[in-house]
Amino acid sequence: NKEETDKVLKRHEDGFVWLHTGDLGTMDEDGFIYFKSRIKRMIKCSGYSVYPSQIEEIINGHEAVSISCIIGVHDDYKMNKIKAFIVLKEGLKESSKLKKEIKELCKENLAVYSVPKDYEFRDNLPKTLMNKIDFKALEREEREKAEAKKDYEKKVEDM
Repeated sequence: NKEETDKVLKRHEDGFVWLHTGDLGTMDEDGFIYFKSRIKRMIKCSGYSVYPSQIEEIINGHEAVSISCIIGVHDDYKMNKIKAFIVLKEGLKESSKLKKEIKELCKENLAVYSVPKDYEFRDNLPKTLMNKIDFKALEREEREKAEAKKDYEKKVEDM
């Protein structure tokens, strides 16, 4: 498929043809490439580019956290607001103290615009067939919640 090939194989000023995969990463002096995250997972928030993997790395660094997933939730004012889904390590339970600790950790280590506004604790996160966290399923859930809320508000308004 020439059209698709032309989108991903591009000749650069250095004379080399590079494969544009949609991934972010680095290359060391020996030519080894290290994957960081997907460009497509970038969230626009108040005009800033926010990379979920950076936020997840901070949250996952908390001793009580097993895994987290960050998504952008539509916001009329900010374009998107950042929401964190968090699974705690086995035997630990959600508490206001723990939530506050995680928020503080984010505030200390992230730019103000990338600190999550919402935190939701769960027993598990949806997975894809490849056993990766299905962030798209979480985004769908949030869209459906927002639509249901709008429908409810419209019904109340019409009463």
